[in-house]
Amino acid sequence: MKTGGRTATFTLRDVVDAGVRIGLTELSMQGVADALGVTTAAVYRHVPSRSALEVHVGEAILGTLTLVDDPAESASAHLVGFGAQLRRFTLGHPGTAQYLQRLFPRGPSGIRLLEHQIIALGRRGYDPAAATVLSSAIATMTIGVTVSEQERAAHLESQSIEDALAVMAASPLVRQAMAGLPEHTPEDYFVLMLTAAAEGLVAQLPPGRPVSDLRAAL
Repeated sequence: MKTGGRTATFTLRDVVDAGVRIGLTELSMQGVADALGVTTAAVYRHVPSRSALEVHVGEAILGTLTLVDDPAESASAHLVGFGAQLRRFTLGHPGTAQYLQRLFPRGPSGIRLLEHQIIALGRRGYDPAAATVLSSAIATMTIGVTVSEQERAAHLESQSIEDALAVMAASPLVRQAMAGLPEHTPEDYFVLMLTAAAEGLVAQLPPGRPVSDLRAAL
C-alpha cells in the first residue's frame, strides 16, 4: 500500500481480511505484509505476533459459521448434526480444524458457537455443564477426524490410493475384511462413527443427570 512515496494507512481490519484470504494453513506475517504491500514491521504495529494474527484470522473465519438446530431432533441426532456441520465447515476452510484443536474457545466467535450448543441442548433438558461436556466430546472427535482426513489427503498426493491398497492386499486376512466392506464415502463413515458415539454419550449422560455422576461411573 504505497502511493507517491508514502505508505498508505491500513487498519487491523485490513490485516485480518488479508489473513482470511490467505487462509490459516498458509498464514504468516510476511504473507499478510506482501498482500497489503507493506513491511512486516508495519503489520506488527497492528498485531504483536504470529499467534495473535492467527487468533484474529481464526475468529474471523469462525464468525462465518452459522450452526443450524432443528428443535424436533433428539439430543443424539442434534449432536450428530452439530458434528456434521462442523466437519463440513472445517474441511471447507483448511487450517480451521487445527486452530480449534490447539485451543478452544479462543475468542468471541468460539464463545458464540459454545453458547449455541448450550442453548440447543438446554432445550433438550441439559444444564450448561452437561451440554458443554457433550458438545466438547463431539467437537473433539469431529476435529480429530477432520485433521486426519486432511493429512491423509495430503499424503495421498505423493502415494497413490492404489499403492496403499496393494499394501493391504498383501495380507489375506485384511484382503478378506476389505472385500466384505460395502462401498462408502468418508462422510458415511463419519456419520456412522459419530452416531454411535452420540448415542453412547447420551446414554451415559441423559437429561437431568449431573455431570459429577460420570466420575463415579468411570
